[in-house]
Amino acid sequence: MLRKTVFVLMLMLGLVLYSFPAWSLDFDPGLYEITSTVSMPGMQGASIPPQTVTQCMTKQDPVPNKSSTGQRCEIKDMEQNGNTITWSMECDQQGQIITSEGKMVYHGNSFEGTIATNMGTQAGNMTMTTKISGKRISGCQ
Repeated sequence: MLRKTVFVLMLMLGLVLYSFPAWSLDFDPGLYEITSTVSMPGMQGASIPPQTVTQCMTKQDPVPNKSSTGQRCEIKDMEQNGNTITWSMECDQQGQIITSEGKMVYHGNSFEGTIATNMGTQAGNMTMTTKISGKRISGCQ
């Protein structure tokens, strides 16, 4: 019984320590308007217009990660240093594995950053860069 209690307490302590860095992040949870601008090598003449979406963001999940239809994404290796979060993400888009690495800097009700995405072998391992910014517009419903 004592072993079980110690195990549960250690598990709870581990979870608290794991979530502790997010408490110090200068980030206000809520509904964010997120604008992204994509650039790809060799596409200087053709511009992709900026895209804007809204997403509810929480202290536990402060990284914008709205997935497209038919795409499953998983954030991996998230780290925090002050008000900066870096991460890697892997998406399965209809059997094609797409990887990306991102970095966001938070300022209370706003953030900005970049995401470098490798489109996978079927797309010739093309890498696109996305500049992203967000601003809090309200609380989440």
